Amino acid sequence: MAIKSEFINRQAELEYLEAEYAKADFRFISIIGRRRLGKTRLIREFLKDKPNSSFLLIPELNDSQARLEIAKNLHQNFGLSFFGTPHWEDIFEQLFQYSRQHRIILVFDEFQRFLGINKDIFSKMQKYIDEYGPDSQMFLLVCGSSIGMMHSIFDHASPLYGRRTGQLMFEALDFFALDEWFPDFDIESRVNIYVIYGGTPKYLEEVESEDIAGNINRILDKTSILYNEPDILLKTEISDSNTYFSILKNIAQGMTKSSEIANSSGIKTTSIDYYLNVLINDLDLVKKEIPVTESRKSKKTLYRMKDNFFRFWFKFLYPNLSEIEIGNTSVVADHILSELNRFAGHTFEDITKQFLIKLNKQDKLNFKFSKIGKQWGRYQKSRGKNTYEIDLVALNEKTRQILFCECKWQNKLVDVDVLQSLIDKSRLVDWYNMERSEYFMIVSKSGFTEQARQFAEEHDFVLYTLADMQTCFLSL
Repeated sequence: MAIKSEFINRQAELEYLEAEYAKADFRFISIIGRRRLGKTRLIREFLKDKPNSSFLLIPELNDSQARLEIAKNLHQNFGLSFFGTPHWEDIFEQLFQYSRQHRIILVFDEFQRFLGINKDIFSKMQKYIDEYGPDSQMFLLVCGSSIGMMHSIFDHASPLYGRRTGQLMFEALDFFALDEWFPDFDIESRVNIYVIYGGTPKYLEEVESEDIAGNINRILDKTSILYNEPDILLKTEISDSNTYFSILKNIAQGMTKSSEIANSSGIKTTSIDYYLNVLINDLDLVKKEIPVTESRKSKKTLYRMKDNFFRFWFKFLYPNLSEIEIGNTSVVADHILSELNRFAGHTFEDITKQFLIKLNKQDKLNFKFSKIGKQWGRYQKSRGKNTYEIDLVALNEKTRQILFCECKWQNKLVDVDVLQSLIDKSRLVDWYNMERSEYFMIVSKSGFTEQARQFAEEHDFVLYTLADMQTCFLSL
């Protein structure tokens, strides 16, 4: 049984819909985001106590059957009458005529399914929006989980291009939303939960306690809905799932460059960009990173998993499905527990990034940054390793101020060497050299030695522990 299942942490999205609804004229808003993120739950929350509303899950039927089902729904909710199986023109004509006198809410869920029913629907919708929109009081809300398809419906070549009055891109919850989900859990437990489940509400509902080992064992149970969740979702969205599984497994194992991902996945390097673009733009499972000091056109590109649960599943479950199937679940669980602390490091960087963004919004830092991300590069060296990486760098190009930050998720106190190393690496960052103002920060799971604290005081470092982060967040 889940710890939480009520409507949580979507207040900003709900307030946006309420503000749009209050405008009373024609509104056409899209909500786009991956499955399981709570889009439908948000809409149902929005529809509470609102008269004259119709929620339509677009059926996976042929054209005539779909028209008949939609007509029945509109008759039931708005009292519209149709004879037999109406044409789309009849449906839209009556809807828009009715909305001239009544404020109505019409929701199309899984809107992209119209592509498989009748692509001409969009041009018919465009005609009636253009003709009747100025006099309509309709609040038209369309929702879709097939991100690539939804974007194609509204791109510049589509009849509906430019017809929307607003949009919501639905993202996973951030780490700090877990404070509402699990108020009785300590912050370290919440970090571990976020590392495994991410910010997908449907997955968080499966968390039963702070016991990480118990939660892992439940995921490994073949009766769990999460056991094969990525497998089901990917096969729902794409046909060539084996290729994408190979790519996701290799990224989850730590491969970040397109060439090494291609080679390990058995894909031509000339083809890998296509698959990566689908994973980034259509499925929202992978993110592309460039050094924060570089322009967007930089070719210094790395690829990382965006969704925490998919990263966990492809790192630990997918390569070990055979072990699990023959009953060696405890072996897999022990392996996960032994690796979890190391695995969490990347997610802890994401959490720290979210924390810094919150501080930035509240003007709690030394300066207001305009960009934040990882930084890496090469430097001249006669032999040995000649690359560097800094977990997070935040900067303001106008004021030429820059913050260097390292994130340490480890079961020991951070000592002076980590602070000194960050200073040394900062000197390798070629960005307004001799003109910039520099700031330094370390965020540590376990805290700092007295020597590190003394060094920090002498060199103007800001130090945060997990407890500090929690206290600071609660004060924002």
